Amino acid sequence: MRAVSTPRRHRLVLSGLLLACLAGCLPRVQEPGDYVFEPVEVLRDDCGLLETNRNQLYGTLQISGRVVRLDFGFLDSHLVGYFLEDGDHFSIDGSVVKAAAEVNGQECLLDQVNIHIDGTTQCETQFNGVLRVRYDTRRPDECVCEMWLRYEAVKESKRCDTEG
Repeated sequence: MRAVSTPRRHRLVLSGLLLACLAGCLPRVQEPGDYVFEPVEVLRDDCGLLETNRNQLYGTLQISGRVVRLDFGFLDSHLVGYFLEDGDHFSIDGSVVKAAAEVNGQECLLDQVNIHIDGTTQCETQFNGVLRVRYDTRRPDECVCEMWLRYEAVKESKRCDTEG
């Protein structure tokens, strides 16, 4: 076995460190900024949450390396998560404690609201996925609800198919 010279060894080590850094710091295609979430298909909506909250389906997306943050209009929530290893898919979660919300015309004080978003980058200004919201409270039972929907989130009305 042949010995590796010191300068060559340093180049190999630096190359390895650079590759390791790039693996965790991959540039993302998805642009940060303000997005509007447009429902495409309702998968579940126990209590008509979509109709009473449609005007809250917007948010500001922030990206730092693999970390994704969304300041979401839905109950003024903050969701945090990460891009998966492929770089196009991300998953973010958040919760709101002691939220007041209207459910089927009834004012409810909720113990907790859990929000989960899975997203897939379509282009720089659009991502699609599934949004899940769960309202939890001890009583009344009528306030316990879930909403699941497929959505398209678009920045500044710039859909992928209209860019060009």
